[in-house]
Amino acid sequence: MEKSVIVLGLGRFGSSVATKLFEKGVYVTAVDSNYRKVEKIANFVSSAAQGDITEELAMKSLGINNYDVAIIATGTDIEASIEATLICKDSGVEKVIAKATSQSHARILKKIGADQIVYPELDTGERLARALAGSNLLELVQFSNDFSLIEIKAHEDWIGKTLIELDFRKSYKMNVVAFERDGKMIMDIDPNLQIKEDDVLVLIGDNENAKELEENT
Repeated sequence: MEKSVIVLGLGRFGSSVATKLFEKGVYVTAVDSNYRKVEKIANFVSSAAQGDITEELAMKSLGINNYDVAIIATGTDIEASIEATLICKDSGVEKVIAKATSQSHARILKKIGADQIVYPELDTGERLARALAGSNLLELVQFSNDFSLIEIKAHEDWIGKTLIELDFRKSYKMNVVAFERDGKMIMDIDPNLQIKEDDVLVLIGDNENAKELEENT
């Protein structure tokens, strides 16, 4: 069954996570009280609606109880984020992810039932979208105009194969520079070592090839 997500609040963070999830094939409804923001994102999500996220009747009219995940993306209005979180939990949404702007804000959200707290300074909308969409890609860091570093969980079809067999340089035009196994980062790589299920590979390559690998994970 297709995963469905409702994003409440369309600031920079909310808009980013909504559009990235939609790109990854997730059914996304984007909601904000500002009609211009709703209109702007409408073509980049499954559905978009204008509504007051602090009004229970408005949220019920959107079928809030039918969504697998609710992302409370408003943060500057702490009262609104608390109200929206309560509405989602009371409506039976299985997972509620709420944006916090401070530790005290996060504590309140946790106490009222938020399942996960995100901090925009640390958790980008793109990273959250990858996690929700089930992507193997854990991190992509563009550290210059030419090169990017990628952390990626081992794909199912990589498991049991060696780095020589996989030949990332030929297949993806990316070089493996390290990998993490059992919580330990290994820099001195044996190319004959077989990849295990929970291994995390660290690769480096130019931005174009990194983006291509991201889109295929």
